[in-house]
Amino acid sequence: MKQLLLIILLIITGLGASAQKDTAVAVKKKKLSWIGGDGIYLRDSLWKVGGYAGVTLSQTALYQWGPGGTNNFSFLIASNAYANYKSGKALWENNLDIKWGMVANGLVRTAALAGRNFQKNIDVLAFKSNVGYELKKELYASIKLGFESQFTPSYDYSQTDTSGGRLRKYTVSKFFAPAVITIGPGLTYKPKPYITVFFTPIEGKLTFVTKDDPGRSADTLSDGTHADRYFSDVDETRFGLKKGYGFMGELGAELDVAFQKDIVKNVNWKSHLNIFASYMNANYNTLVPYYYSGNDSLGFRNILPSTKSIPVVKWDNDFVFKINKFLSATLSTRFVYQYNATVPIDKRNNSTGAKGADGVTDVDKNGKPILAFNKLQIFEQFGIGLALKF
Repeated sequence: MKQLLLIILLIITGLGASAQKDTAVAVKKKKLSWIGGDGIYLRDSLWKVGGYAGVTLSQTALYQWGPGGTNNFSFLIASNAYANYKSGKALWENNLDIKWGMVANGLVRTAALAGRNFQKNIDVLAFKSNVGYELKKELYASIKLGFESQFTPSYDYSQTDTSGGRLRKYTVSKFFAPAVITIGPGLTYKPKPYITVFFTPIEGKLTFVTKDDPGRSADTLSDGTHADRYFSDVDETRFGLKKGYGFMGELGAELDVAFQKDIVKNVNWKSHLNIFASYMNANYNTLVPYYYSGNDSLGFRNILPSTKSIPVVKWDNDFVFKINKFLSATLSTRFVYQYNATVPIDKRNNSTGAKGADGVTDVDKNGKPILAFNKLQIFEQFGIGLALKF
C-alpha cells in the first residue's frame, strides 16, 4: 500500500514539475501581494495559495426548564487550503479539506456521561490534485488524484450487553477505515478562476477498510457478552464491501465539480460535487441489513449485483459569513448517497406509532441497532466562531 501511494505521488510530482517547465508566455516576477482574503500570490506569481480556517460553536443550555429538552453543545473545526499553479498551457490545482467536530447531547459532568453523550459528529480528511495541459481555451487534458478518509474513530453507543445491562461502544469507522483513493485521466474545463469541472470516463477507485481481525465477529460469549473484537473491528459492509474483505477495487466514470467564490460581499461559498458510477466492482456487498416491521426484527436482504452501477454522490457546501476580521458565522452541509452503504435510522413503534428521538438509533426487540440501506445521509451545522480567510 505504501509503495502504491509513493508511485502515485511520484507521478503527480513528475507531471507538476513538467508543467512548471512549460511556460509558453513569459510572466513578469511580482512581489508578494495579498489579495484581500481571496488568496496569496507567491513571489514568482505563478502559484496562488489560499483558504480559510475556523472554529464554529453552538450551544443550548437548560436549567429546571419546565417544557423539557436537552442541553447540547457542539463545535466544528474546519479548514480548507489550496495551492494552484498556472503558467502558459500548464495547470496544477491542489486542494485540502479538513473537518472535525464533536457534539454533547445531555450532561457530561462525569466521565461515564461524557463517554456516552460527547460524541463525534463529523470527521473528514480529503485531498485532491489535478494536473492539466491546455488543449484549447478553458479545456485541459488532465489527470486527477483523490484521497478521502478520517482522523479519529467513530463509535456507536446504542448496543447493550445481554448480561448486566452494561452500555458499551463499538467502532463504526477509524483512520483508513474506510479510505478511498481515486486516480484517472480525463478532461478539465475551467471557464472561470473560481470553478473547475473534471470528467473522466475511466477512473480507478480503491476502497480500503483496515480491520483489527480478519473479519468482523459478533459472537456471543458464554456469559452473554459480545466478543471484544466486535467492538474494535470496523464493519466493512457499512461501506459497500463484502463481509470479511478489506479492499474493494472499482473502475468507472467520475464527474467532479469545484466552486469557490464570494457570492455577495462578506459571504463566501465553497461547493464540491462528486459523482462516481462504477462499471466493474470487485468485492461489492450485495447482502445488506433489513428491518422487518411485521415482527420487529432485523434480518438480511440480497440486492442485485447490478446496483453497483448506481452512482455514489457526495456534495459538500460551506458558507462563511464574515462579521469582522476574525468573527464569522459558518453554515456547513454534507450530502452523501451510496446505495448499499448501511446507516442507522429511526423507526416508529409498531403498536403506538411513536417515533424515536431524532438522531437516536433505535433498536429492535433483540436490542440490535436498526440499520437501513439506500438512504440519503445528511450533515448540517450552523454556528458562530472564529475564522481566518486568506
